[in-house]
Amino acid sequence: MNAALSRLVTLLPQTLAQRLPLLVIVAYLAGAVISGWSVYVLYKRSSALNEAETSGESLGEIIRSASGQPGQVPGTGSNGPYVFKRLAGLPEALSEHTIPLILELGDERFRTAISFAQPPRLPQALRSEAVSASPSARLSELSKAIARQDQDAQLVIFLRENDVLFVRAPRLWQDRLSQTTVALSGAIVFALGLSACLLLAVNLAAPFQHLANRRGSSRRPGRFASTEALLVGDKIDHLAEQFHIEQDKKSRGLAAISHDLRTPVTRLRLRTELLKDAEVRTRFEADLDEVTGIIDGALDLLSIGAQAEERFRFSLAGLLESLVSDYQDVGKKVELVAPGEIELRSASSIFTASADVMVRSDNQCLMTGQPDKLRRAFSNLIDNALKYGGRAVVEVVPFTNDALKVNVRDFGPGIGPDQLDRVLLPFVRGHGSPAGRGVGLGLSIASEILALHGGHLEFTNMETGLLVTAHIARESGPID
Repeated sequence: MNAALSRLVTLLPQTLAQRLPLLVIVAYLAGAVISGWSVYVLYKRSSALNEAETSGESLGEIIRSASGQPGQVPGTGSNGPYVFKRLAGLPEALSEHTIPLILELGDERFRTAISFAQPPRLPQALRSEAVSASPSARLSELSKAIARQDQDAQLVIFLRENDVLFVRAPRLWQDRLSQTTVALSGAIVFALGLSACLLLAVNLAAPFQHLANRRGSSRRPGRFASTEALLVGDKIDHLAEQFHIEQDKKSRGLAAISHDLRTPVTRLRLRTELLKDAEVRTRFEADLDEVTGIIDGALDLLSIGAQAEERFRFSLAGLLESLVSDYQDVGKKVELVAPGEIELRSASSIFTASADVMVRSDNQCLMTGQPDKLRRAFSNLIDNALKYGGRAVVEVVPFTNDALKVNVRDFGPGIGPDQLDRVLLPFVRGHGSPAGRGVGLGLSIASEILALHGGHLEFTNMETGLLVTAHIARESGPID
């Protein structure tokens, strides 16, 4: 089956520019064929009914001619759409699906039967209640009623002296699809054709959707992909490879420069000890500390993605609680707002009075990730809050079933609106802070770590201070 399908695919156009017009043409032709077939069948049926409705006079002439000549030699003939045959008696038994009638034409009454091969669909239409209608009108109505049954039939009229007249109308009384069947068949075939066209359209779009969702995956579009999709995939792969090569070159170069700077900084620090002026020595040491901070921060930023760490299932609320406790142990003003805390009052007894009890579950903040890196990211955020606001409030929120949210608020000067888009760039400090308060890499490192966990940072200026919101995916996959 797969081999046959593969051979069929090779016969189709390979480019999207050829497949799209082919799909349009196929859809148009399918719609035209279905519509044309439905209209043709309905037109044929409608024409047969109209002809039957206007052919009562021809049927009346056949009956009058046969009934007015008793004892006539058996024979055949035709008049209009009808073919008749007169025989002496019934040659064989009629079908079991025969409906007997009494046909009144003026002053004459004839025993009549309509013989069908199958049960008629509308038997009630064969019996007319219009007694006052003319013979021609009644015969027209009877012929149309037989035609409406949509199957082969013959009209059997019993004449005098045991003669029997058999009348057929091959054009009018024949097997055909009913009006309802035609409509339903057309709708079903149209729906199937539309489904096939939709599947083809989805197949055309699937390779491009795959390219849009691959996110670093090395899988290529399927064998049904068009030439354009394959070329786009190759181009994306080539550009991604070139980008990674260039980024690796830049990272290696910056890492080498930062590493090599450690040696002259160390020599300068040693030579600073030889300075006799204490004030000058202190200034030199402050400058060297800043340079060392820049070097260390640059190396950390460049290597954060390459640092190996196993992924664990853990509670983010528990991690933040431990981190905040460490800050509080050294006297830092850091407060944690735990998720889902419920205040309950315990029942009192004769021995104890009632008391407030806080109940909290960390299960709602479970996630999979690298806890050491996340601890460092939130340490940077808390350090920033303490540095520029003197106090930090940390809140973890179970945002959705797929994501968590952590708010870190300070009470400092905030960030200028024109700096909100630039604050995550390396060596950019959003606060109008004096020198010596960092090199502007803390937020960049935190942002890189959150990106490794499918998250990002948002900044909102409050009435007092800045609110930093960290979004984190609960189930971030492996780094591509």
